Amino acid sequence: MIFCRMIRTGAALGTLTLALMLSLTAPFGGAVRAQSLTAPLVEVVVAPGDTLRGLSETYLNDPDLWPRILEINDIASVADIRPGVALRLPVEQVAAADGALATALGAIQEATAEGAQLFAPLEIGNAIANHEAAVAARLNGEWSNSVQRSSTATAFATEALGISLAQRDRSAEALLTDIHGSVEGRTPAEAAWSNREISDVLVEFERVRTLSASTAQVTFRDLSRLRLNPNSNATIQTMRSDPLTGRDVTTVNLVEGDFYALLNQIGDRSEFEIEVAGLSTQTNSSDFWVQSADNVARFANYDSENLVIGDGDGVVALGENQGAIVGADGSAQVTDVLDRAVLNAPEDEAQVFGGSVALAWSGPDSSAGYWLEVARDEGFNEMEISEWGIRETGFTVTGLAPGRYVWRIAALDGFGLPGAWSTARRFEVIADTTPPFLALGRPQNGARLTEAVIEVAGETEPGAALTLNGSAVPVSATGGFMQPVTLAEGVNTITLQAADAVGNVTQRVLEVTYRPDEEASLTLDPDLPRGDDGTILTQTADLALRATTDAAPGAPVRLSDPSGLPVGAAVVADGGRITLSVPATDSRTDYVLEVLSPAGAVEGQRLFTVLRDATPPDVLFDTTPPQASALSVVPVTGAAPDADSLRLGDDPVPLGADGAFAIDLPLGPGRNVFDLVARDRVGNVTLRQISIVQDREAPVIARATVVSDDGLITVTAEARDNLGLRPVAGFELELDGEVTAGVLRCDPATALCQATLPDRGVTPRLISVEVFDYAGNTARFAPTD
Repeated sequence: MIFCRMIRTGAALGTLTLALMLSLTAPFGGAVRAQSLTAPLVEVVVAPGDTLRGLSETYLNDPDLWPRILEINDIASVADIRPGVALRLPVEQVAAADGALATALGAIQEATAEGAQLFAPLEIGNAIANHEAAVAARLNGEWSNSVQRSSTATAFATEALGISLAQRDRSAEALLTDIHGSVEGRTPAEAAWSNREISDVLVEFERVRTLSASTAQVTFRDLSRLRLNPNSNATIQTMRSDPLTGRDVTTVNLVEGDFYALLNQIGDRSEFEIEVAGLSTQTNSSDFWVQSADNVARFANYDSENLVIGDGDGVVALGENQGAIVGADGSAQVTDVLDRAVLNAPEDEAQVFGGSVALAWSGPDSSAGYWLEVARDEGFNEMEISEWGIRETGFTVTGLAPGRYVWRIAALDGFGLPGAWSTARRFEVIADTTPPFLALGRPQNGARLTEAVIEVAGETEPGAALTLNGSAVPVSATGGFMQPVTLAEGVNTITLQAADAVGNVTQRVLEVTYRPDEEASLTLDPDLPRGDDGTILTQTADLALRATTDAAPGAPVRLSDPSGLPVGAAVVADGGRITLSVPATDSRTDYVLEVLSPAGAVEGQRLFTVLRDATPPDVLFDTTPPQASALSVVPVTGAAPDADSLRLGDDPVPLGADGAFAIDLPLGPGRNVFDLVARDRVGNVTLRQISIVQDREAPVIARATVVSDDGLITVTAEARDNLGLRPVAGFELELDGEVTAGVLRCDPATALCQATLPDRGVTPRLISVEVFDYAGNTARFAPTD
């Protein structure tokens, strides 16, 4: 049998076919995407607290597109992104590219599922290549090119699907459908081994062998697959089809090594035989493993159908999850294979940045080793790694190209038999070539300073490793940093480097000049509230700045902006105290505080940044406190993530991680009111008032009746409660000796609860009625006969 391929000739016909496929795969959706590509950019104004990565994730669904935002808006640095800046964002363009990519990926997956890798490798390869190019174009901001590449990928995938569907029913010989490493073959007509490539056809009596660290997959006409593992040698002895019965017979002789088989056993039309170490096998199993080494054959069956080894009196039938070791003398030892291993890390569908990933798992206590497989597809047809005999429960895979991967583990027992495969997990390797952002707030490049110790402050990507002149700098959870630096007299070079987890580096270099005057110390009050990056925070529009100096009382003090424009002035008070008012806005504002000599020379200087923070802290409850309760104590939990302190009335409430709190509210009869007050570091206050009524009085049921009339049974209860009844009550009836339970609907306006049910022709008897109030109290009414 051979696989037949229809080959189109002529450039004009090929161009016409592709153009037709493109037109068929992008009707209405393509027109919409074309309109989206020419749509105007969306304008977004940067608000306080916004970050460029955050805006990119919110509007473009991808935080790593922030460099494209800078390019579109002709902005050189992240440091130029400040509140009030208007940015133009390609919202519609990115959405169009993402939609086209999703369509192409769906078409590729559908064609692959129908066997395109086997029947149309060129077409599906072109589809995948165009899809990858579309992904790259999207990352580079080439939205139109990304949509065009996606459309081309969709067309190739649709063509591959058509070829696959047309050829699946045609006869074919076996094919090499996947090769990893070095694989050789030798036909009966060849005198020596020669290299084999993917899609090479295998004929009867052809030998195939894998070299060290190499694997190969052989796919037969019925889509049955054999995965030859490293250092294996097999002969395809028989591939015959009876044209009268349609029965396929395939025989494979395993000379040495091992293979894993997944057979496509459809009814009784296929027969697959294995010869290994002088033994013949017949199998109804579609999932098994075979090894031949040192005159010993090993078998493992994972299917519910039997794997039969040998013939005559020496037959051994392996059931599901059973293995056998057959010696050179024909003796067989049958055993159960080990249970499945459990994959631990990374999580399913994890994203891994860079080309290496650390895999971890756990297996049965009796495991002697493990067998790891990493493939590019769910069916493990495109093998990337096959590692046998791993001793530990972890393995680091390196050198992976960007893309999606699937991995699984089988535990090996002391006989060398692999257990059932674990449940597979997926991960995606992402080529992260985007350097981390790094913005420097102070000092300014070229600044002339008169203080030997300055603060270098700014913001970088959270999690980045930051160095200043080669020394590590702590970075806060939000990416802020502040590091004191001692300057030498003259020109000083300050070099900052931020490196992310995969080694991408951003560097900023600035020069400042230190020329000391008659030095006077100048220290800002350490009790002033500060942010993570050292910014001084204030609740009001004017900061009451406090500082101390060793300059003489009466010395002039000047407050100016970085350009030198005066903002305020004061004089040194007794004890070196300095107090003055500093304007504060919702945007960070840099200032320079200077102590002057009588002649006006700068004797002491301090740079600082001020920000007005008038936003009160949030107080969030895990569950809304009840309005009424019958309890003596009601527990309340929640979080005040931005609070510096929390009080319940006059009592402090401890705050845990991320502002978590837990309090118990004691209740007395009637209404109980509690004030929960949160305060942040600058004095902003939030008051959450909790009001709970303690109600321990059960509802009162005045009467309850059951009436049978006009084909219906009506149950009625009249009840009342001070705080109101819950809308649902319960009842029990006796009907002809059987107890029936049901639900009453309560109307708070009429204080009536009613339910109706079909009349069964027997006299109903009311057993009981239960009503409930909102505090959890219950009243039960049981009429006497």
